[in-house]
Amino acid sequence: MARGRIQVENGELAYETRGEGDPVILLHGGILDSRMWDAEMTALGRHHTAIRYDARGHGDSSTPTERFRHYEDLRSLMTALELPRASLVGLSGGGRIAVDFALTYPDLVENLVLVATGLSAMTTKDPFVLEQNKKLEEAGAKGDLPAAIERILRMWVDGPRRAPADVDQRVRLLCQEMYTQTIVRHGLSGFTRMDELRAIERTSELTPRTLTLVGDLDSSDILAIADQIDREAGDSRKLVVPGVAHMINLEKPAEFSRILLDFLDR
Repeated sequence: MARGRIQVENGELAYETRGEGDPVILLHGGILDSRMWDAEMTALGRHHTAIRYDARGHGDSSTPTERFRHYEDLRSLMTALELPRASLVGLSGGGRIAVDFALTYPDLVENLVLVATGLSAMTTKDPFVLEQNKKLEEAGAKGDLPAAIERILRMWVDGPRRAPADVDQRVRLLCQEMYTQTIVRHGLSGFTRMDELRAIERTSELTPRTLTLVGDLDSSDILAIADQIDREAGDSRKLVVPGVAHMINLEKPAEFSRILLDFLDR
């Protein structure tokens, strides 16, 4: 296992690598950090070079001070680690980065695993998410951080079809801790200063071999994106994981690792 930091334009990224073999880069969800991939680092590290990093504005990486692009930060990481190609595994906002990267640098992507993914320039239509977002803004305006975090948990951990009590409390607590630490340390600078593509309009241009995973309890927007990628991307398959919402790997780590390794090693 090796930990390090690499310089990117106007900032730096904290990363960790484990194991040897074909490289697999893990991209965490928005407002989370790379700790969400603990189980996958162990599972992948047996046969692959597993790499995880904190996106700029998250975890131990630097707080953005200028406009930047997450997908160019990923390019800088691959250059620094001398990786000519890699498989990318991205959850939610991490999938968003992975797709922007695959559209920009298709030849650098071996496989693409998109987990409960968003897409740059997507619009939110799910009534539950819209309602929680409104309450999130109200909590933010009052400076009530715990209430704001609870709204993020309702949207992106519980999902629209479950109450908080229906979810594994260890998963909820871990996400609560990561969300809180990111916002206290970086605010929302990882979003407010980023520039993205308009990937929602370009999914038909995706060329890497792609697996899209989605939980059947996730928001209708995320389910629709999974369908769109499956329909339009060049070499794509989709798997629906029952009984989970957005945090598929945290709720079902053993099943997730099995699906991931099966896809990568096929």
